[in-house]
Amino acid sequence: MPTFATSVLENNSVDIVDFAKLSNIGEIGMAPDFSQNQLANDFQNNFPLVQWLLSTSRSRQIQTAFNNGSAQIHRDSSGELNIVLPWEVGTTLPEDTQNECCWTPLDLAKCGSEVPLKLLCLKDCDKILENFVWSKKRFGSNDLTGYFARQGETVKQARDRMARLSMVYFTSYNIINGTSATGTSVLKPFHGLLEVVEDKTVIKILGQNILAAFDSLGCRLAVMSGANTGEIVFAVHPLTYMAIKEVIVPGKFNGELPANWTKDANGNVRFMGYRFIEDKTVPVDVAKGTGDVWMLDGRSVGGIMGTTLSPSEDFIRRTISTTDTPSDGCATECTFYYNFGAVFGTNPNRLAVITDIPLSATCMGSTLDGLDALIKPQTIVPINIATE
Repeated sequence: MPTFATSVLENNSVDIVDFAKLSNIGEIGMAPDFSQNQLANDFQNNFPLVQWLLSTSRSRQIQTAFNNGSAQIHRDSSGELNIVLPWEVGTTLPEDTQNECCWTPLDLAKCGSEVPLKLLCLKDCDKILENFVWSKKRFGSNDLTGYFARQGETVKQARDRMARLSMVYFTSYNIINGTSATGTSVLKPFHGLLEVVEDKTVIKILGQNILAAFDSLGCRLAVMSGANTGEIVFAVHPLTYMAIKEVIVPGKFNGELPANWTKDANGNVRFMGYRFIEDKTVPVDVAKGTGDVWMLDGRSVGGIMGTTLSPSEDFIRRTISTTDTPSDGCATECTFYYNFGAVFGTNPNRLAVITDIPLSATCMGSTLDGLDALIKPQTIVPINIATE
């Protein structure tokens, strides 16, 4: 029952006051406290394959040439700006001199290719009034503070950091999964690593029998000159890596691991001494229960970018558009974050793809229910919001 009080009016009548209905204590002056918050999931902006790709010897060679202005760039017939890749040089087959006294010197042969440079950008716009306000408003102790908003910083500073963080995420994702003809919510047309490994000149090996598929790769590595000193890695999705580790076990009779395989005390495996890089951007299909392995050699694959993943100041542009319509805010201020680049391969014989590796039966069925957003993340911190 509500609590009532009486008050005597001038005409001696009694007025009944319902304080439970009129009181605003608890509603006025008490803001929601968002300070006790936590991330729904771990950050998904870790791209180890991007870190490796942009640091290969081929990447360093071409990036250095581009930075010092010596890289060859030209416009092709379609109007795109292309960067010419370093030439692959070899020697020709000998002339047939079996009925002559002497051999003749070998000739040189060369081949080369080029890739298109694609622009990437992110824009962050707001009305001019909001930007003035957010440049002064600072987060307090009850706000949704944490990684994305920090107590004491301005709203504008937090928004700028989010924009830069988003640019790093989108750029990294496109470096691995971009193709020149792909556009999705997270992909822009970009010559990424996926386009390189999907090229028809790169060998594809069926991986239904995991050990046999890697044995086939072993045959190629055995005849590749200098393979043992190459920058070779195997890029895989974490679920595919689990499936591979499951079959690398000692033999029933000899107690030894399969030929060319090693496993350390932490369970990490290597093939012919080469390591695996786990990265969620490498293709996996949980519905089909299969994943891929990309064999990459840093001497022939790499990437070139116009600036760092978080763009430097000279790759940031700010614009203001004005209007005389008050409802439109009178002016809008936009910040644009830019980058450009491409991923390339100069020798397809040093690359290979193992397709359709069967995932572990342990990971199938309902095991991963509710984790779709974490298998192939499409945002920095995925959150699953339950709906009825």
